[in-house]
Amino acid sequence: MIKVGVLGVGHLGKIHLQCLLNLSNRFSLVTFFDPSTAMAKAAMDITGLMPSHSVDHLLEQVDAVIIASSTATHFELATKCIRSFKHVFIEKPVCVDMQQAKSLLRLAQEAEVVVQIGHVERFNPAFQAAMKEIKSPKMIVCHRLSPVNDRGMDVSVVLDLMIHDIDLILNLTKASPRKILAYGIPWKGNELDVAQVTMEMDNGTSVHLYASRVNDTSVRRMQLFMADQLVEIDFLEHRWRKLSAVEPNKALEWALVEKGNAIMDELVSFANAIEKNSKVEVSLEDAIKSLEVALSIGSRCDQSLFSNRPENFETFLQ
Repeated sequence: MIKVGVLGVGHLGKIHLQCLLNLSNRFSLVTFFDPSTAMAKAAMDITGLMPSHSVDHLLEQVDAVIIASSTATHFELATKCIRSFKHVFIEKPVCVDMQQAKSLLRLAQEAEVVVQIGHVERFNPAFQAAMKEIKSPKMIVCHRLSPVNDRGMDVSVVLDLMIHDIDLILNLTKASPRKILAYGIPWKGNELDVAQVTMEMDNGTSVHLYASRVNDTSVRRMQLFMADQLVEIDFLEHRWRKLSAVEPNKALEWALVEKGNAIMDELVSFANAIEKNSKVEVSLEDAIKSLEVALSIGSRCDQSLFSNRPENFETFLQ
């Protein structure tokens, strides 16, 4: 049994608490910590547990830690956990910059602890069901839209929403961006709230991404165009379908997939990596690649705000 604690019990942290309680055959939820008294009281109601009075106090009691706090705190908290030889699950995005992320990688390798990152869409049952039909996509189109809310506003929409699709694309294509064209604007605050991106991957795949957190409804869709068929995935509704290029009038109906619980599934994979020494499903190396692309996109969006050029199509990391 893995003794686990949770750092940060806001919206996502509370979900992790409930999932850990439901996984009592794999985890023993020992404690949690949040500097907000209101958040801590709400978590007490969910768990029946007393909170730790500090991060150090939590670390004295556990084998593993779930970090579900704000992105700006990830590096400091993960560093403290790893230096205490604790296994760590870090919600995405892993850090705010590449220097922090690479520093965590060095620390994790030295400490020989498991580090998994919370790119939860890898575990979406619709995505997993559609995987068997996805082979060498020529073009990928993604729309990820959310209504206005106050969560995730400490980072840009690229790091908040689009990074999900970036992770999936890097995992599917096993390729890196060769060129990036990106535009974006802040709308509610100082961070980008809308971003539109075109990428050319080094294997020739064309990628088109659109993310917004000022939409009236939520949308999470991906279309993958292959030589002979189109596969479409609806992450929100947990369904997928395919359309044959040979018989385009015979589109398959949406195939509904049992919803399950993707967060519970990723926590089970975290437990397997700790107890069975199995491969980490979403590694720190994976997260670093996604972060690098996301930061490059964000930089190009920022540049587009101050440029009158019709394009800023530049070689990736030139």
